[in-house]
Amino acid sequence: MRRLGVIASIMLALFAGGASALSRNVQPSLFSGYGFDACSAPSLAKLQAWTASPYRAIGIYIGGVNRACSQPNLTPVWVDSAVAQGWSLMPLYVGPQAPCASQAGLSKLSANTTTAAAQARAAADDAVAQADALGLPTGSPLYYDMEGYRLGNATCTRAVQSFVAAWVGEVHARGFVAGLYGSAASTIRDVSAMPSGLPDLVWIANWNGVENVFGDPYVTDGLWVNHQRIHQYKGGHKETYGGVTINIDSNVVDSTVVGGIAPPPAPPPAPPPAGVVASADGLASVSWPAEAFAAQVVVTLTAVSPPPAPAGYAVDLAVTEADNQAPIPAFGAPVTLKLLHPPPGSLPAYSPDGTTWQPLPKLTPAGLDGATQAAYSVDADGTIEVQTLLAGRFGLLPDTRAPSRPLVTARLASSTLTLTWPAATDNVAVASYNVLRNGTTVATLPAAARRTTVRGFSTTAPNVFRLQALDAAGNAGPPSKAVVVVVHRRPARLPRAIPRWAYALYAWQRGGGGARPSAAPKRPPAWYWVWAGWRSSPFRLR
Repeated sequence: MRRLGVIASIMLALFAGGASALSRNVQPSLFSGYGFDACSAPSLAKLQAWTASPYRAIGIYIGGVNRACSQPNLTPVWVDSAVAQGWSLMPLYVGPQAPCASQAGLSKLSANTTTAAAQARAAADDAVAQADALGLPTGSPLYYDMEGYRLGNATCTRAVQSFVAAWVGEVHARGFVAGLYGSAASTIRDVSAMPSGLPDLVWIANWNGVENVFGDPYVTDGLWVNHQRIHQYKGGHKETYGGVTINIDSNVVDSTVVGGIAPPPAPPPAPPPAGVVASADGLASVSWPAEAFAAQVVVTLTAVSPPPAPAGYAVDLAVTEADNQAPIPAFGAPVTLKLLHPPPGSLPAYSPDGTTWQPLPKLTPAGLDGATQAAYSVDADGTIEVQTLLAGRFGLLPDTRAPSRPLVTARLASSTLTLTWPAATDNVAVASYNVLRNGTTVATLPAAARRTTVRGFSTTAPNVFRLQALDAAGNAGPPSKAVVVVVHRRPARLPRAIPRWAYALYAWQRGGGGARPSAAPKRPPAWYWVWAGWRSSPFRLR
């Protein structure tokens, strides 16, 4: 639904003390499901009635010189209350539109790319100010609403691309997530061709009734693949739920939104330990609750020399009764052993006799039981905490187990290969991923990466790509299955020598600017379109 007009952005109503004075529990989060947007934010009573609908996300127009509708309901209190009702929010900002937009009365971008970039930065600053006024936290998505425009105007396209790249940069600099709403056939298609400065999220307007974020004929599935899309599949229409009718656009959402997080119950304070002992070298400590022992005990923690492995570390945990030195091999409640400076890539293990070692499992929420009598967890600072019901020797041994093989999905579009994958697994944790090209590492990605793009393929030999996971100990897992990019064979029945006018026409059609090449026929022959398609997609996946 178009949200355009000449009404200037109004100041959002603030209650005493502003948004910062509110008790907020609103955070960016991922949402998958149905959403709607309406020109004006509905009242809280209408939203409550619409909890009977299939929609759980709502687009809100937070500002911009071309925002068409006033927003009497849109306040910090409304934001808090809407989220408390279970709604997720999708903020939109309707600033200057494309220079070649056809609707009359709009505030438009400059056709000069430098000026358009400056306009984008100003719009981003204002959008962030409006978001701050509503109490939307940093990290929230801000979608710029760039409505559809006429194609074929290279100057207009370049202005839009310059604007979007600057919008993305400024929104990032202010700590928010940069999104873009627009027509699939113009805005999103033009932005998809940008070599850099792509928005983090896209809101694709294509009223084709298809309730899916992928498969749009104008937008490659190779971009924005990781929960980064909204599809507006139906334009302005009325729907009624709970006796309330609202004129809406319908969307299917798989993207970042502004949602609510229920405050967790405050955990009860941990009781202080009944006792604490540290090893003489200061690298380990042990603490225990009162219920761990029925009698007075003596607890000792002694570093083992030499360690069980050259780069390892171990301590003996011994407990005896205070009055007769009788050993206590098992405890009535878990004892906490902390290994303070574990060597990189090491794993905790247990030895009942100091000779044979058993790797410890990770601690689960269920805690220890009869089957699991010792387990470990890792603190944020790297400290390893072992919960144990047994005395004995605890050590840190080198990790020799490699991560799992990544499961890679590949898409090739416009000579860009996009690889995506779910997280590989490891007995400790994956530390990084290597992208291999013909067996050689060409990029190393962080453990959180789930997507990468590759360009620049060889035209004389296959391009074989694989992904490999590594852990902190340097163990490299098996590479993924090969993704092979090869050259598309030259189509048959093309002229042996392609005339110069074909190259000129192709460049002009791709937004090269200037007048249409005079030497090109008004109706190019059929072979030209076959050749142009081959030239635009010279590679394929084998």
